[in-house]
Amino acid sequence: MDKIERLKIFCLVAEKHSFAQVAKHLDLPRSTITYAIQALEKEYQVLLFNRTTRKVNLTNDGAQFFQDAQQLIVQSELLNKFKSQNRDNIGQIKIGLPLRMATQYLIPYLDEFYNQYPDIKVSIYSHDHYSDLIEQRLDCVIRVGAVNDENLIVRPITNIDLYTVVSPEYLNKLDHILETDHLNLHYMIGYQMKNMDSASGNLVFKNTQIKLPYRLSVEDTESYLHAGLQGLGIIQIPAFDAMPFIDTKRLTRIFDQEPCLEIPINFLFLERKYRSVYFQFFIDWLESLLKRKLSVVS
Repeated sequence: MDKIERLKIFCLVAEKHSFAQVAKHLDLPRSTITYAIQALEKEYQVLLFNRTTRKVNLTNDGAQFFQDAQQLIVQSELLNKFKSQNRDNIGQIKIGLPLRMATQYLIPYLDEFYNQYPDIKVSIYSHDHYSDLIEQRLDCVIRVGAVNDENLIVRPITNIDLYTVVSPEYLNKLDHILETDHLNLHYMIGYQMKNMDSASGNLVFKNTQIKLPYRLSVEDTESYLHAGLQGLGIIQIPAFDAMPFIDTKRLTRIFDQEPCLEIPINFLFLERKYRSVYFQFFIDWLESLLKRKLSVVS
């Protein structure tokens, strides 16, 4: 018998003024009722009832204990709703992920998840900066790039190539000169560059880096992509982001003689013992979706 059950027995005795009536009402031995009250009195070091052969009445301390016990029982009942919600697949999932991954891959296919769990609310926190699991009270985040936080559980999804691309307008300006001997003619787009005093940045590849100047620096992926589409410089974006524009000839890969840098895509979680069935289904479904879609462009 747990504490909440003992408190419920105590409240019944307080209301009925009788151990025997409570034992009969609950179909329990009277000794079980007596033990439950004695266990509470021993744990809290308080006399709860004045007992006579005819009646049982609350002591002054017992009367205050009765009010507090009722509140605790109500709170316990409220907390039990989470059991029923998980059993009935009612709840909410909060996920953080990069903006363009949300718009290109999660949102267009979310109906697949709702077909299985129509009563689950999904809250999407899509930012270019890293979402904070604790401060934003997120269930999980998807992060593109290396993870250096030992306090988080990392679940790998896949690896994706980092493509180096430019627009046709950019190529026309340079008469299609792409040899490394003419790097002095090129500009890159700076992205979230920490040292804005530097006049240059690096294009990164698997085995090397190419140092290039920039004239424009931005701090979000939408501006970065659109700057590249406008022919303002070279950009490096994940293959899944680049391929739709390559297919429509709005972007062209360059320096493809250099092997691409592979960047990991991971789920991140806080350590949790319990996960609801619908949440585990969501994670497995989203992992399968991303592997299926991203493998086409890797």
